[in-house]
Amino acid sequence: MNWKNDAHAWGLVSILLHWVMAVLAVGLFGLGKYMITLDYYHPLYQRLPDLHRNLGVVFALLLALRLAWRWANPLPEIAGSSRERVLALLMHRLFYLVMFGVVVSGYLISTADGRALVLAGGIELPALVSAVDNLEDRAGEVHGFLTWMLVGMVLLHLGAALKHHFIDKDDILRRMLGTNLERREK
Repeated sequence: MNWKNDAHAWGLVSILLHWVMAVLAVGLFGLGKYMITLDYYHPLYQRLPDLHRNLGVVFALLLALRLAWRWANPLPEIAGSSRERVLALLMHRLFYLVMFGVVVSGYLISTADGRALVLAGGIELPALVSAVDNLEDRAGEVHGFLTWMLVGMVLLHLGAALKHHFIDKDDILRRMLGTNLERREK
């Protein structure tokens, strides 16, 4: 398997970034939904938000890496009708935009009080915006909305991949699983 994308298949780096970020996004969503149910006296009340923030920063770094890698590599050809190709490109661009919005809104929630976001290892991300009334609440509403939007998009994305695999019987899903090596070598 090639490291880089080509006209027919995703490369190993793109595949790994896709799946690691997918698992991380699902984990962050579940962790976020669980941690907001905890009361102040729960033993994980302080620890889970710290974990969520640290994993969110990892997600942000992977997103930046993924965008850079995406811009430096060719996009494999997209199967389907011209309408499906346009929808696929729009959906992928919307994915990046929504993921960026989730990251920024999460950062704003964490730094709304003007204090730096302190990560594991003592790394600090400074508060860049804090003099906005109700910033934490506003950013929280945006964060919540965008995470649910991302869930809906993931379900559409999954549905499209399954449709391509089981109905169209093309190799869209196999390409992202890295199991279409026989096509690539032809």
